[in-house]
Amino acid sequence: MTMSTRRMLHCSVIAVLLTMVSSTGMAGEDQPLFSDNAPAWLQPAGNSGLVMMGSTEETADQTSEWDFRPLELNLSPPSTADNSCGSEGCPAPLQRFRNGMLQGVTVIGGYLHDDGPESIAMSSMDLSATLAFPLGSFDNLLMVTPFFRADYLDASAVLDLPSELYETGARFFWKKKLNDRFGILGVVTPAVRTDFNNSEDALRIFGLGLLTWQIRPATLMLSGGLVHTGRDDFPILPAAGVLWTPDNNWKIDLQFPSPRISHRLSREGDCAETWGYLSGVFGGNTWSVQTASRGDTQLTLRDYRLMAGLEHVQTENRSLFAEFGLVFGRSIEFDEVELDADLSSTWTIRGGICF
Repeated sequence: MTMSTRRMLHCSVIAVLLTMVSSTGMAGEDQPLFSDNAPAWLQPAGNSGLVMMGSTEETADQTSEWDFRPLELNLSPPSTADNSCGSEGCPAPLQRFRNGMLQGVTVIGGYLHDDGPESIAMSSMDLSATLAFPLGSFDNLLMVTPFFRADYLDASAVLDLPSELYETGARFFWKKKLNDRFGILGVVTPAVRTDFNNSEDALRIFGLGLLTWQIRPATLMLSGGLVHTGRDDFPILPAAGVLWTPDNNWKIDLQFPSPRISHRLSREGDCAETWGYLSGVFGGNTWSVQTASRGDTQLTLRDYRLMAGLEHVQTENRSLFAEFGLVFGRSIEFDEVELDADLSSTWTIRGGICF
């Protein structure tokens, strides 16, 4: 498949996604999906700033599935107290859900710099949409996020890497409250990861299963389970996390292997909030590719990232963000054999919008 053909396919996928979400949005306006009877985790959760499905914080960035943070979709009832309130009381909490099936469309772009003797600079583009489907009732809801991602590599010829990597698929997210303390959640993401020259073993499945325990409702949550990464380097990992919200200006998510600490910097009444955050990211993925020297093979890129960013969140899942980070511990593997390459630490920048 030629580069021009792949780019035409790239544009076609984007057009199909935009057409689908546009028609879904119109249908949602005719028949509202959510109302005051929506489940607690879709209702405003006090003034805690918890990020809902469809926001940029949890959007499918396939550089790391761990950018998706399901623990922050609160299972507890809405909180009426805000420890940050003054004598004049608290503004009304932000309305995070939308009255329709379509919960948001997100576009994210990124760039990873590299100019060493054995270098891999990368630019990326993500497009996704989040849809909500009640399974019999609003307390049993399925979220579906179809997505398309393209990575463009500017790599040294000695590394023999493809110039383009693609991933397209859908994330299925299901969450259910068992009682006042316990809940379960599952994430399954079947996706095709390929350079469109090799289709062998291109179908990869990310899966996550967690049991959550509200030790202190709306304040402290523990979780544990397993994750199937769909990668060759670390196929199975334990999943464990502590989500602590000491007050409504802080969120401390000590989730393995992608922790995040967020602080609310400002609030504009019941219309918008601005958050700053620090996070660690377990980056990389596995793709089916074709190279000149190896033929059909499996390529795994891996790195670790320390990110700092700002996110501005508005009502009904509308938001935008920008972040900058350091990238280190970079490696390349072909068919689970690590390539001896001198990849230096570098920096990356990302930004996105959800509308």
